[in-house]
Amino acid sequence: MYLEGREYVERCKWERFELISSNYDLGYWRKHANLHGFIVENFAEGIDDQKPIYLGADDIHRIIKAIEEKQLPHTTGFFFGESQDTPEQIAYDIEIFTDALKWMADSDRDGRRAVYYSAWW
Repeated sequence: MYLEGREYVERCKWERFELISSNYDLGYWRKHANLHGFIVENFAEGIDDQKPIYLGADDIHRIIKAIEEKQLPHTTGFFFGESQDTPEQIAYDIEIFTDALKWMADSDRDGRRAVYYSAWW
């Protein structure tokens, strides 16, 4: 499970190729089924098709609130494992999403940064 930041840049060419964005690794989880279930249900219309899910700032605030209030739904499935509801896991999750918000806000190019969640198994 990955949280990725994309920063869209001015197009620049190298031979016939164009650079359009840079990607940043903002976070990683291994087998955090409950977080995955919350994101899929709330931001992907319940469709778990392994496509990146766009998360805006309001979405990320909603995820942080659900984590803080222990409102992530119990989620099961093939390859999912189980989420750990420990204080350390909660702090880790909140830190990742809070840092993602800071990264989004720290752009000198208005609207040029975006955050996506994806999971592969």
